[in-house]
This record gives sequence, C-alpha cells and structure tokens, in this order.
Amino acid sequence: MASASPIKSKPTSFPGRRGRDPGSPKGSGTSLRRLFLAGQGLNSSFAIFQDATGKARDRVIALGIGVGSGYLFETDFKKEVFSDLTGERGTLMGCIQGIFAAQYQTLRNNGHSPSEAFNETVEELTQSLMPLVAENGMDWMYANCSTTAQRGALDWWKKFRDATQPVFDELYASVAAGKEAQRSIDLNSQADYREKLNKELEELRNSEMWQAGAAVRQLRPGK
Repeated sequence: MASASPIKSKPTSFPGRRGRDPGSPKGSGTSLRRLFLAGQGLNSSFAIFQDATGKARDRVIALGIGVGSGYLFETDFKKEVFSDLTGERGTLMGCIQGIFAAQYQTLRNNGHSPSEAFNETVEELTQSLMPLVAENGMDWMYANCSTTAQRGALDWWKKFRDATQPVFDELYASVAAGKEAQRSIDLNSQADYREKLNKELEELRNSEMWQAGAAVRQLRPGK
C-alpha cells in the first residue's frame, strides 16, 4: 500500500470482484531485506478494505508471515496513512534529525569538538543505547543506566514531551487535512524535483554533524 496517498472524505470504491487487503511492513525496504535474509523480519500492519473472496484476512496474514513479520496488527487505510506520515515526519526521521541538530549545535556552541558532540548526540544513542531499548524497553534502560543518566532522564523527559507536544499536534493536523500528502505529490511531480531534492540532501550530508558522523563510522571497531 502506498502510504503517501491523500485521504479524501469520500471513500474510494473498487470493483466488487476485487479485494483490497494490503500489508505494510513497519520499516525501510533495506531493513526488511536484510532481516529477511538473516531469517528475521519486521512487524507489519494490515487492513482489509474489501474482502471479495472471503479469504482476505488469511491471505494478508500469510503475506506478513512470508516476509518475516513477528506479529501483525490490524488497522484501516486511513489510520495507516495518518500514522505512517506522522511517524516519518516525527520521531522516525524528521523530529529525531531536528533533535540531533539542536543538541549537536548546543555542544559545539559551548566549545565541544565535532567528534565529542557527535558521539554524545548520535553515536552513543545508535550504537549502545537504542539496541538495548529495542531488546528491553526504555523503562528497562532507565532502571539499568548510571545514576547520573537515570536522574537526568527522569527529570528532563517530561520537559521535552511538553515542549514538543504542540509540534506533534500541528503535524498530525497537517497530515489529517491532507496537506502533507499533497505537498509530497506536488513537489515530487515537478520536472526538476530530483535536482531540488539532491540540493536538500547535499546540505544535510555536508553538514558538520554528519561529516563528523562519516569520520566516526570509519573509526568503529571492525572497520
């Protein structure tokens, strides 16, 4: 299912003899392929819009199992699109890049080196902490970290929640109004969209933070 499709108030109808029962792995195609080859997989959502054969549920669950999903959760077309677009712009990519950039700049403004700023902002999170959060949950991480990290995290997480909640509410409203999907369609339909996109990606790639990241990755053990 293409999650960037705009949602209209009037539902789309399909010929009665055709089923519409998409499954959507929750992750990138690169990760899906790597995990599949390793005998693992990503969790998936599924939605049944039109069950023409009476076998839609069995078919879509089998598809999810076939691509390696550990579990599948049911949703509908509208919720899948709204949650997907919110996640991409939020904690999965947009928000986390913004948070990375803000903390990195604060450290740099206060005299920390690019290497130190990157390690304390990105490297420790991705290489050490998030794998443990994935295995055990953030509650476990809070209970099993140093006392300084524990106290600081407990004192500050609600402040960050309260600071970002209005931004997430604004984001969801924009998604629900169809603005985010329409913007993607409009920009990606322009003849020079690839040229403009490459400029945006180049700016990100050439930022000091991600140039520091490229250097740090080359110094990881085993490289």
